[in-house]
Amino acid sequence: MTNRGTRGAYRKEDRISLPPELQKELVEKAAARYGNCQELAKHLNIPKSSVHYYRIGRLTMPVSILEQMLKIAGDASLEARVKNAGIEKDRTWANEYAISIYREMCREKLRLPTREELETDDDLRRKAATIISYVLAEGSIWLQKEKWGECAVNITFAEHETDLYEHFRRLCREVFLCDIGPPQRPGNGAAAIRGFIYSRFAAEWFIEQGVHPGDKAARELHIPGWITKSGDPLTWTAALQPWCDGEGSVYRSQHGGHKKFSMVQARHTDLECVTIPRNSICGDSKRSISHGYLINHQIYGIPVLGYCWAISRSEVLDDVADLFRRVGFHPRVQISSLYLKNDGFWSCHWTLTIPSYEIHSMVGLGIITQLRKKGVALSGA
Repeated sequence: MTNRGTRGAYRKEDRISLPPELQKELVEKAAARYGNCQELAKHLNIPKSSVHYYRIGRLTMPVSILEQMLKIAGDASLEARVKNAGIEKDRTWANEYAISIYREMCREKLRLPTREELETDDDLRRKAATIISYVLAEGSIWLQKEKWGECAVNITFAEHETDLYEHFRRLCREVFLCDIGPPQRPGNGAAAIRGFIYSRFAAEWFIEQGVHPGDKAARELHIPGWITKSGDPLTWTAALQPWCDGEGSVYRSQHGGHKKFSMVQARHTDLECVTIPRNSICGDSKRSISHGYLINHQIYGIPVLGYCWAISRSEVLDDVADLFRRVGFHPRVQISSLYLKNDGFWSCHWTLTIPSYEIHSMVGLGIITQLRKKGVALSGA
């Protein structure tokens, strides 16, 4: 390590941006005075790699280095051309430029499908549709580094759903060329497994597809248009599978009757606890109010169920229902309950159900693949 350190390429001072050919001419004329670039670096007391990067145009020159090189070159014509063509960049720009180079190096390690690729490549679109639905149904985008606004992607499954985790992991390798690693246990001791895509670029890609950071129930979410507007039925079923396997539930009625399938999504409302006093409706202190208790209740002269239908719909569940209809099913979406959150506002729980006689077909189309759910769905009527 010399006493020169990194005082060349990364000087914290303003810089001058020059056309590459002009900057190369300046460096070569200055180096000619000392025989070669290495000797020029010694004279300027900077690393020889800095001179090399200035010569090939990879880095812009600090103002002080540029002035010294012009003095060494001793060419009045060259000096005039440099002054006319040079664009001054402040320190902030230099830092952002260095960061942008690093970002592009990181970005090259991933494959982020473009809209054109998703619209033309059937196999890629189907796999990407499955990944998007997994994150919409079972994952989230969260802020990893608040200072820089960097986000990461999280996916969480029940501890027995290792088959779903490995499916998601394989898709990430095939679509993003990124391995999320084996499942991890959450630190709070919950009976779950989770994984992370620690890439701000992958997170930004999800955000561009409409998967917003933070609490999903507080935002209007939709399945991307390249899925819903696709004319490919296999893309629709690929998008439905994570919802059915992740959020869906296959069970039998309490008295051993028909099989049932349902999935639930929450959507926050602007209704405060004082607007719908639960004790006066249900007579107990629990946090939820079921659909039956709400049928005859009104707020501001409007039926509370009608208000929620108009203001607090689960848009993404409506998209899921629409995809079900396209592949021949008959879903029903309705409000199942209101739940009182810790902040004193009600959250509306929406339920999508599929008729019992159509559940077997869900397995045949590959919409239900999770081992436990598949076993119940294929069991006797």
